[in-house]
Amino acid sequence: MKIDFALEKYLKYKKFVEKVSTNTQKLHRGAITRFIQFLFVQRSKIPELNEIWLDDLIEYCEYLETAEFKRGKGYGKTIHLAHNTQIIHQRCLKKFFNWCYVSRFMDSEIFNIPLGKFKRTEISYLTSEEVQNFFDITQTAKNQIKKIRDELLFRLAYFTGLRKSEILNLTFDQLLDNDQFQIQGKMERKRTVFFDSESRIKQLALELKYLYIKNEDKRVHKEDKDYVFLIVAGQDRGKQLWRGGVFLLLKQYKERLGINRERKLTLHSFRHTFATTLLENGADIREVQVCLWHQNLNSTQVYTHISLDRLRNCASLLHLK
Repeated sequence: MKIDFALEKYLKYKKFVEKVSTNTQKLHRGAITRFIQFLFVQRSKIPELNEIWLDDLIEYCEYLETAEFKRGKGYGKTIHLAHNTQIIHQRCLKKFFNWCYVSRFMDSEIFNIPLGKFKRTEISYLTSEEVQNFFDITQTAKNQIKKIRDELLFRLAYFTGLRKSEILNLTFDQLLDNDQFQIQGKMERKRTVFFDSESRIKQLALELKYLYIKNEDKRVHKEDKDYVFLIVAGQDRGKQLWRGGVFLLLKQYKERLGINRERKLTLHSFRHTFATTLLENGADIREVQVCLWHQNLNSTQVYTHISLDRLRNCASLLHLK
C-alpha cells in the first residue's frame, strides 16, 4: 500500500474512531504530508509503506532541523520549524507508522523513531492593566464593526479562557442565549462556559449582530453558519475570521500599545491570564482545571508556579529601604 493512501485511511480512523478535533486531524495530515513530500523529492515517486526504512525517518528528522517552510498569508515568507514543532512532527509520524503496523499494512515494526524531548517554553500572561489596555486600544479602530468585533474577541479570551479555535467557531445563537453557552471541545466533549454580566460580552455580541445585519449588503461572502467573528474588510469580507487574521490583528495592537516585538503575546496569553487570575483570587486548582477543560491536572499545575512567582514579586515590593 502506498503511504498517501494509508494516510487517508489513518485520518478517517483519527476522525471517526478516536474522534480527535479538526485541528488535530490537520496537524497529523500536515506532518505526514511533509514527510511524503520529502520522500518524493528523494525518490521521484511516492513509495509503498514497505519501501520506507528507519534511515528515511532519521534523515527526515535531520532535514527538519535546517529546512525552511512557507508560512500562511500574513505570517511572513519562510520559517524554520521550532524545536517543539519538530518533536510534534516526529510523534505524529511514530503514531502513524505504529497504526500502519497494527493495521497490518506493514510487514514489520521498524519505526522505533528516536524522539527528542520538548523544551519547556515560558508561559506568557498579561497584567490586569495590560488586559484593560487591549480592551481600550480596540476603540482606536476606524471601522465600527472591527472596533466591536475586536473588543469582543479580547473579552471572550480573557473572561472565558477559551482556546482560539473555540472562540473563532462561536455563533451568535451561543452568545445571545444567556450568560452561559455550550461548546464542543476536544474529543467531541461538550462543556458549559459561563461569563459574568460585567464582562460586556452579551452587550457587545448584540451590537455586533446588529452591525452585521445593517451592513449585510456589503458582504462579499456569506457563511453557512452565523459566526460571531467575521472578516470585515477587503475581498474576503464576510468570511469567518481565521487564525492568521487573529495573529495579524494582535500584531497591530501590540505595535500600537508599544509592546516589545520580542515579547511573545498571543490570544492564548489571555487564556493563561484567565487561569492565573483565578488562582490568585482564591479559585481551587481543580475548579481552574474544569474551567480550562484540562483532562490532566498536571496541565493546570503549571499555573500554580506562575502564580507563586507573581506573589513572590508582590512580596518583594514590601521591602523597606
